[in-house]
This record gives sequence, structure tokens and C-alpha cells, in this order.
Amino acid sequence: MSDTSQGPGWWQASDGKWYPPEQAPGAAPQSSGGRLDIGAALSYGWEKFVANLSTMILIVAIFFGVQLVINIAIQFLKPNGLIAGLFVGGVLIAIAVFVGLMIEAGLIRAALAITEGRPPEASMMFSAERLVPFAIGAVIVALLSFVGILACCIGYVVVRLFILFWGFYVLDPKRNDEPVDAIKNSFNLVSKNAGDVLVFAIVVVLINIVTCGLAIGVTEIAIGYAYKQLNGDPIAA
Repeated sequence: MSDTSQGPGWWQASDGKWYPPEQAPGAAPQSSGGRLDIGAALSYGWEKFVANLSTMILIVAIFFGVQLVINIAIQFLKPNGLIAGLFVGGVLIAIAVFVGLMIEAGLIRAALAITEGRPPEASMMFSAERLVPFAIGAVIVALLSFVGILACCIGYVVVRLFILFWGFYVLDPKRNDEPVDAIKNSFNLVSKNAGDVLVFAIVVVLINIVTCGLAIGVTEIAIGYAYKQLNGDPIAA
């Protein structure tokens, strides 16, 4: 309790005092991390997407607009020839991954806001807050992804699985991890919950494939839920 707000998620009660997010009405406190409830995560993602429908549709539209421009650019820049095509193609894909991660920061911000009981905003897609450490992390992730692509693409899948939550660690105002620490923490979190996270990731990928990616707003919120639940953080109802 405080006379003034102490940060994101703090709320003012009728007595004029400010209280932390975990004491907010409807908040679901979790004292410690536990097994991931995949069904609850996906249901939460859908319910919150519908509850913030207009804003989330705009956020997803911005996300796809940027992705479309990048994909068109790759097609124009891709060279002819097998060797050059493989190498330069891999570099272009790594660049696309980097740009995709940068724009994904907006989706992560929206997911974090929702799980903390704050409304998402389209402006989050262009926020510069924590952008530098996120950009550095995106470069590292893009390089790791490039190495994974060279390893017959299997390495790419492994990389993407174990760094699933790195962006949340960087952008979460309660943590603000530096890029390398965020990647390590994501790796450790997934390692401790590998079975659940693997099944969850497969379901998320299948949902995005079936919907041609249109469910990215729902699945990103679900990932935010998973991040909070596995870390034992409170999740706004």
C-alpha cells in the first residue's frame, strides 16, 4: 500500500491508497511457478483477445503489414545460384527474423499489459521503451536462428523453443533483464518445463498455421500467460 503509484499495474482503491498488481480485484496470485496449464493459457488468450477486439485487430494488422513488406523485399533481393542462394538466402531470413522480432516487441508489450490488467494500445507497436536492449537481443536471436538454419533447420526449431520467453524478460517492467540474461532465463525456464512448453509451442504453431497466422494475437497473449504462470507471477483475471 502506498500514497502514490509505485509502477505499472498499481491501482487506486476507494480509500485513495495505491495497491500493487497482485492485490488488484480479480488478480489471480500464484505463489510459485508450477506446471503450465495449456488449456487455461489458450482460453485466456482467446478471452482477452475478444475483450480487446478492436485494439488487438489493429495491432495484428500492423504486425502483418510489416511482415508483408519484409517478405516482398526478400523476394526481390534473393540471388540466383545454389551456393549464393543458400548463403544469401539464409542471411536474408536472419534479417527477416530480426525485423520480425522487433515488431513482435509490440505484441509482447500488449500481452504483458493484458496479463497485468492494463488495456493494450496500438501505440505499443511503435514504443521505444527498452527498444535498445530488445534490439540487441533480437540480433543475438537472429544470429542463433541463422546458425540453427545452417543445421538443417532443426537447430532453428530448438533455438526458437528455448528462447520462447526471452522478449518477455527484456520488456517486463518488473524484470527489465539485459539481453543475454533474458535469453539465459528463458532457456532455464523452458529447460525446467520442457515437456509442457514443447506441447504448448506445438499447439501454438499449429493454431497459427491453421489460421494462416491470424491467431497471432491470441497466441501471443497465451504465451504471456504461460510466461507469468511458469514464473509464479500474478495474472490479471
